Amino acid sequence: MSERGHSLATRTLRGMAWAYGAYVGGRMLVLVQTAILARLLTPSDFGVVALALTFMVFLDAVKDLGLGQALIIGEEHEAEARAQTAFGWGVIIGLTLTLLTAAAGPLAASFFHEPELKAMLPVLGATFLVRSLGATHYALARKQLDYRVRTFSEITEVVVRGVVGIGLALGGAGAWSLAIGFLCGTVASTLTLWALVDFRPRAQLTRAHLKSMLAFGGMLTLVDMGAVLAYNLDYLFIGRVLGSASLGYYSIAFRMPELIVLNLASVAGDVLFPAYAAVDKRRLREAYLVALRYTAMLTLPIAAALIILARPVIHVLFGDQWDSSVDVMQVLTVYALCATLAIPCGTVFKVTNRAWIMVAFTVPALVVLVILLAFVTDEGIMAVAKATTAIQLVALPATALIAARVLKLPLLRSLTPIVPSLFGALVMAAAMYPIEHFVSSPLLALVAGGLAGVAVYLGMLLLVARDDLRRLRAIAAPRLATS
Repeated sequence: MSERGHSLATRTLRGMAWAYGAYVGGRMLVLVQTAILARLLTPSDFGVVALALTFMVFLDAVKDLGLGQALIIGEEHEAEARAQTAFGWGVIIGLTLTLLTAAAGPLAASFFHEPELKAMLPVLGATFLVRSLGATHYALARKQLDYRVRTFSEITEVVVRGVVGIGLALGGAGAWSLAIGFLCGTVASTLTLWALVDFRPRAQLTRAHLKSMLAFGGMLTLVDMGAVLAYNLDYLFIGRVLGSASLGYYSIAFRMPELIVLNLASVAGDVLFPAYAAVDKRRLREAYLVALRYTAMLTLPIAAALIILARPVIHVLFGDQWDSSVDVMQVLTVYALCATLAIPCGTVFKVTNRAWIMVAFTVPALVVLVILLAFVTDEGIMAVAKATTAIQLVALPATALIAARVLKLPLLRSLTPIVPSLFGALVMAAAMYPIEHFVSSPLLALVAGGLAGVAVYLGMLLLVARDDLRRLRAIAAPRLATS
């Protein structure tokens, strides 16, 4: 690898290391909070809030019409003017979405047959306005690949959300403990962004660069809207057809794949988009292969562990009462893995101005998914999980093939980066399976299986991907690497 290429890879990986550090720390706290709340609240409590957030997430897809992402790719000398424009119009959009959410409360309550949503949606809807006040600060930090800001803002949000939520749950607030905790966490995150990012907007609404920013952001907004529909149609169908209790079980089943697999997709996307946008397009192939290699190295073993150790994970973390979520979690882990491995491909489409490819994939996939869910939702949450996962299993290889063509990569070379991690994850799964199968204690099975899995996976990487591990060590601890 050339010196310039090595610098590019190192910069990208360090950005991912900071972002994933924030992600791991924050998600560990979320996991602890969820484990506590799962013992204080009922499946219906989780289901009601999941319904509210599912309704809101469709509005969240248009939260700033792509202005934040357009700010990231702008020239440095235009940054201040573009930031002022993004902030002013972003706040207007945030206020509009807050009002729309409040007005939609009665409609959502009627659609899902949950009267509590009428009062809950206006409270949760306030997060649109609050988050818009810090969105420009967040985008500016991403533009500079300063993911320390992300670390502090996300950890602050999670801590405040958890403290408020658990406190209210202990006081008997039920589903409202989750809703109010969510709002308070958003306020804390925005205040942290203002404290850490040196940007102070003027009390002035400007249109500088607005047309070009909306032209770029508009297509990405369409992509986001399609992704939101694809990721939440299952929640809509379950909430409408099967009710809040079934949705509660489904949301817990999805919690672990979401926390430690799928959310890695958003972390990787956050880093890869500004990193890809900053590189010479001739070196985009190299950046893509590096990102795919390390994304697979992280996600494949995690997914293997969740699939094999699903029952002890659910029983130890959330309790025996959530046993109905076990089999569903195994299927949804495959879904989350496919979505995560597709992220480097999607980022290539964005930075090469081919976001339309993502739209072309999303529209037919959505049509097929709606048809599938209309037929299978009556059969239960497992049928829904299988339908959504099947769509991802078909979409991933097709997306990877087109990304390879865009980058003019031979297909076999584009698959090579994931081979060592895939081999290691399969051997790891084979080592964990007998432990989970024969050890009756969930806690002992989780601990023993987890330790065995980590040891086997690291051992396999030392055999087949030693250079990759050395590079990770050099990036994470450069002093140790040079000593």
